[in-house]
Amino acid sequence: MKFSNLPIAVKLYSAFGLVVSVLVILGVVFYSFFTSVTEANRWNIHTWQVIDETRALTESLVNMETGLRGYAIVGDSTMLEPYEKGTDAFKQHLGEARSLTSDNAKQQERLNRLEAQEASWASSFAADLLSRRKAVNAGQLTLDALIGGFKQDSGKAQMDAMRATIQEIAGNEASLLTVRAAEVESLQTRTQAALVIGTLVAAVIGALLAGWIARLIARPIREAVHLAQSIAKGDLTSTVTATSKDESGALLQALSSMQTRLVEVVSGIKSSADSIMTAANEVAAGNADLSSRTEEQAASLEETASSMEELTSTVRQNADNARQASQLASSASAVAVKGNEVVNRVVATMGTISRSSDKIGEITGIIEGIAFQTNILALNASVEAARAGEQGRGFAVVAGEVRSLAQRASTAAKEIRDLIHASVEEIRGGTAEAGEAGKTMSDVAQAINRVTEIIAEIAAASHEQTRGIEQVSQAVMQMDQVTQQNSALVEEAAAAAQSLDHQGAELGRIVAVFRLATGTLAARPLQTRSNPSTTAPSWRALEPMSA
Repeated sequence: MKFSNLPIAVKLYSAFGLVVSVLVILGVVFYSFFTSVTEANRWNIHTWQVIDETRALTESLVNMETGLRGYAIVGDSTMLEPYEKGTDAFKQHLGEARSLTSDNAKQQERLNRLEAQEASWASSFAADLLSRRKAVNAGQLTLDALIGGFKQDSGKAQMDAMRATIQEIAGNEASLLTVRAAEVESLQTRTQAALVIGTLVAAVIGALLAGWIARLIARPIREAVHLAQSIAKGDLTSTVTATSKDESGALLQALSSMQTRLVEVVSGIKSSADSIMTAANEVAAGNADLSSRTEEQAASLEETASSMEELTSTVRQNADNARQASQLASSASAVAVKGNEVVNRVVATMGTISRSSDKIGEITGIIEGIAFQTNILALNASVEAARAGEQGRGFAVVAGEVRSLAQRASTAAKEIRDLIHASVEEIRGGTAEAGEAGKTMSDVAQAINRVTEIIAEIAAASHEQTRGIEQVSQAVMQMDQVTQQNSALVEEAAAAAQSLDHQGAELGRIVAVFRLATGTLAARPLQTRSNPSTTAPSWRALEPMSA
């Protein structure tokens, strides 16, 4: 597979992987350098430890020799302390040096030789000197003889030999330091060269790969941006060709497919806009025709509704008049019945009055008799008072007054009797006339009842006619309302058709910004009706009518 066809991620991973590989190599080189330097430092520390041990061995030899000479000269056993401590320190540092150089056979050989030299010096020179000093201390040997023998002894030569061996050991370690320093310097030089070369190689490789990958990615993206800008401007004639199969090539291919699909969509929208405008014009024409017919139907229904309303009003008025006549007849019948009852009650009352008048006449006769008796008694009393003389004069006056009252009462009773008699005669005549009037009122009530029944039948028939006419009127009103609703729907349909026409025109203007491969606009000029309001009828004459 060609590198240009690889995904962008693989390209970036490859480029950065190559640069990272160089950096890894540089890291390995640096790691090796630092490891070598660390190892050299560790061995240098080891070497300096060996050198320190050789210095300690030399110091131990000095202490041994100094202590031995001091004891030999002075003879004080306390002077042997440096000798003894030096001997112990020599053995200790010798063991440590042998441990540090266990991997170096030559150094081990030198240390073994040093150990043998020290043992020879201690057994020959040191032991002999100590025994002779003890003999001096014991008086067995003179000090001059000790000093003369000391001058002739080989102890100094043995000590110089041990120092030479120690210097040989230290010199060998110093040579190792020199070799390691040279190796570190050489390694440092190589590492610096590798760092410079690796950095330059990584920079060059990174720059070359970055430029190459940038061209591989940026060129398709620039083409994609150019195509997107052309589409944004409405130019659908631009063409692109994807030369790679990575994401940028896929982007170009997708944009090309989108452009092709957009051309199809714009063409379809153009065709749909033309169809919408044609259909809108047809719908508008149909709505205009339907509006005219609906308006004529509404006018006819309005006239019918008006006639039905007048007929309903007339029949309702007749029914109301019949109802009122029936009510009046019923009222007259009730009045006649009540009049008959009143006449009957009057007849009964007159009979009662006649009987009461008879009783009053009887009572008046009794009163008249009482007045007559009282008059006689008063007359007798007057006679008796006259007989009494002066003593009966006052009683005579009273008797005269009583007689006068009795006469007046008798006169009044006669007048009342005459009046009652006349009233009784009149009551009897009135009772007869009231009876005739009651019979007449009964006949009138029967006639009124018959009239009431006839008027009630007329009122019921008028009511039924009114209900029927009202139902017809309601049906006409419902038809008128339906017609009004149809008119509103026709008006809404006309407005919708007009809006659809405008939307189709707007859709045509929108797609007109796109330029197809033929170089012509995607929408033709739109033709709209010169007076769209003619399709929207006026419904002022079709306002809802009151029932």
